[in-house]
Amino acid sequence: MKPRILLVEDDEFVGVLVRTVLTNRGCDVLLVDRFESLESIVPFNFDGIITDYQLPRADGCDVIGYARHRRPGISALLVSGHGDLIRDIAANRGLSDVHFLHKPFRVDELLGKFAEMFPACRANEVIHI
Repeated sequence: MKPRILLVEDDEFVGVLVRTVLTNRGCDVLLVDRFESLESIVPFNFDGIITDYQLPRADGCDVIGYARHRRPGISALLVSGHGDLIRDIAANRGLSDVHFLHKPFRVDELLGKFAEMFPACRANEVIHI
C-alpha cells in the first residue's frame, strides 16, 4: 500500500515540486496551502505529514500538533529556511520525533528524509520530474 502524505506548503512552486517527486515515488499526496484547510479533511487518514514552518496565520509546529491530535503518532517532516532554530522551537513546543529539512533543499535530500520516515519505501525507483 502506498503512503498517503499530507503536504502543507504555501509556496505553489515548492508544493507542486514536492508533490510531483513524492507522487513519482509512489505516494498519494494531498497538497494544501494553509493550516485552516486541515479542518475540512475527512477522513484524516494520512501516514505522514510534510509541512513548511512559515505559513499564513500559523506555523508548521501548529500543523504537526493538529495532525497528531487527529492522528497520534503520524510521521512528520518540518521544512524550514530558518536552520537549526526550528529544532529548538519544535522541542520547546513539545514536538518530538520530528524530521527536519532545511530550505533550500535538493530532491535527493527530500527523498533521504522520506526514506527515514518510511523505511519500507527505500526501493530504488526511477524519479521522473
